[in-house]
Amino acid sequence: MSRPPSPMLSVPEKKTAATELFRDRHFFNSAFFTDLREARASLSAPSSQATTQDAASRRALLLRYHRLLASARDDPCDFDDDLAFTWHDAFRPHLRRTAASLRFEKAAVVFNVGAASSRIAAAVDRAAVGGVKAACGEFQRAAGAFRAAGEMMEGEEEDTEDTVDMGPEASAMLERLMLAQAQECCFERALAAGTSSAACSKVAKQAALYYEEAYASLVIPPLQNHFERSWVAHILLKAALFNAEASYHYAIELHEKTEIGEEIARLQFGINAIVDAKKAVRGAPGSLYDAASRLEQDMNQNLERALNENNRIYLLRVPAAKLLAPLPAASLVRSASLSEILDVKTETEGNVLNDRAGECTDAISTTVNWDLC
Repeated sequence: MSRPPSPMLSVPEKKTAATELFRDRHFFNSAFFTDLREARASLSAPSSQATTQDAASRRALLLRYHRLLASARDDPCDFDDDLAFTWHDAFRPHLRRTAASLRFEKAAVVFNVGAASSRIAAAVDRAAVGGVKAACGEFQRAAGAFRAAGEMMEGEEEDTEDTVDMGPEASAMLERLMLAQAQECCFERALAAGTSSAACSKVAKQAALYYEEAYASLVIPPLQNHFERSWVAHILLKAALFNAEASYHYAIELHEKTEIGEEIARLQFGINAIVDAKKAVRGAPGSLYDAASRLEQDMNQNLERALNENNRIYLLRVPAAKLLAPLPAASLVRSASLSEILDVKTETEGNVLNDRAGECTDAISTTVNWDLC
């Protein structure tokens, strides 16, 4: 049974200040020098900001600039005391970091490539043919970009007016969030393909685990209160939703095996997860609340049927929720490598050629036996 696609989160880009770049051409191949300065200037130009430029074109611009930066023979910041780069926090723009480091510049660019990929993924019509596959590939690319940006920042000196978005905690959280959304795409694909309830339960459970990991990072320092409340509410409700989906599909499998006692316990656990989350969250999208309510209704119907059958026929003991074993999970996604992120091909007209991401998704689809995973 398929369900309408639920809303996804996308990451805002970091904004940057204009920089007088590389007055000494020694550090770059002369053929790239003019293009390099123009590309850097375009990143801070109002006409090319993420809010006014489509995500595919923006990513193409960022990737081009990164390729030009890679032509540097040495770090110009080591020889120019006046050269420094300033980038603002993606989630708290009043925070900014200035550093005389080409590595910092590259990390910020890679972060924004991940942000653009997340925008592309979130905008995909997943109900259209090929939409789930395209979104899944882009979310995996975004996950890899945020992880790479965090790794590139390791060893960088902290600034007194530092940002948080590329720190180790934020990078790990964003990677987990993007993997959760990619795994959610796999779950949607599994439902549409009529995959077995046991396999759907495993895919849903892994999505829940990814969302739970992201949520756990958001409620402790340094990320606590750094992100909008709507983000926290969204991720918490998604975690509850996919824990419930896992219980719901696992319960269907139990019903087929006439293990009615555990079926009742699993359904009650899933319903309670949704009810508790709906009471706790404020600010999540209305469509996400609707999805949780529809699932809650389906689970209540199955629970009523199971209770009636148990009372009339089976008379089985219903185990307590604390005695239930954890549900099995199966991850079908991974973070893209840096080479996959930087080699992505885009078209400025807005169509994204997900060659590598598509190959990765195809490999996942052909090697995983859904009935055994």
